[in-house]
Amino acid sequence: MKASENFNYYPKIKRRYQYCDTCETLLPAPGFYCIKCSPPIGPEPDHGNGLSLSQACLRITLLGLIFVVIIYFKLGLDLPSLVLNPVHEEIPLKEAVDEDYKIVFKVNVSFANLRNEPNLKTSTIIFVLNKGTQVEILDKKGKWSKIRTQPKPGEKARTGWLSNKLLDSEIK
Repeated sequence: MKASENFNYYPKIKRRYQYCDTCETLLPAPGFYCIKCSPPIGPEPDHGNGLSLSQACLRITLLGLIFVVIIYFKLGLDLPSLVLNPVHEEIPLKEAVDEDYKIVFKVNVSFANLRNEPNLKTSTIIFVLNKGTQVEILDKKGKWSKIRTQPKPGEKARTGWLSNKLLDSEIK
């Protein structure tokens, strides 16, 4: 390769001498800028004034409006119905009555004491219920339930208080 060909491959091969890009004269030793052309002119200085308050408010308002329009179309809202119609009153839900099943409560321990009051200290035992005795819950008070037993033929129904942890529920 000749020395003149080396200039064509600038990025790959380092030149021996540097020349001015404007007037193509040989640059002095440090090679920063040409004495004839003077130093290059830099970019215009930024005065740092920024936006005025009115311009900033206008831009924020426009961005907010664009955001609202995008949301309006994305969600498919019907603006006239939102503005013109008053708030509708809530319609209370109806509880569905399903007659196909019934919740049954049974005693889950071998012997359960039926009491006259919902406590252990001052109450007296009225009757002892056996495991599997079917009961109906009349009232609840804390950890206690007021129950009535389902009488067997020839027996009378008994009413009293029983601890909730002594009862199991099942669906029939």
